Amino acid sequence: MTQSRQVAAPAQGGPENDNSNQGKETQKKQGIKNMKDKCILIFIGLVLGIVLTILYFSICLKGTETQHFCPHDWIGFQDKCYYFSKEEGDWNSSRYNCSTQHTDLTMIDTVEEMHFLRRHKCTSDHWIGLEMTENQIRKWVNGTVFNKWFTVRGNEKCAYLNDDGVATARCYTERKWICRKKVH
Repeated sequence: MTQSRQVAAPAQGGPENDNSNQGKETQKKQGIKNMKDKCILIFIGLVLGIVLTILYFSICLKGTETQHFCPHDWIGFQDKCYYFSKEEGDWNSSRYNCSTQHTDLTMIDTVEEMHFLRRHKCTSDHWIGLEMTENQIRKWVNGTVFNKWFTVRGNEKCAYLNDDGVATARCYTERKWICRKKVH
């Protein structure tokens, strides 16, 4: 005996159908809400990415605008570059060698600069841009009179830096030299 059982299909528009439609509506609303949330997150991410990129490049570009460099083989100190020669020459040829670099033999303006030069010259003596004029006045290569803020030993015409400070010698003596120029 076979019994057949029939299940009555819910009537359209009945209570079960209303629940089903409400569930679909809720899912649809949640889907839209999730989509809006995702769009907002993507938008915030893009804006943040753009802002960070702009900041990164503005900092990098600003850094290159304000940085100054000394030429290869020159040493920077404060706002100047110094070249300590490896070769030797007399005072005049040393000055000429500096002029080929569009500069001159170094002057020494401050105690800090003196310490820097003495520290970097190693054990060799180096010509500097101080000389005795015919009137027995010491002048820097730029024409300013030496104000005697440090002692210069000796009475010869051309000055050089050694381990003890500054001394003079005859200009034809062979020594290394130090050139100085502004940072560019």
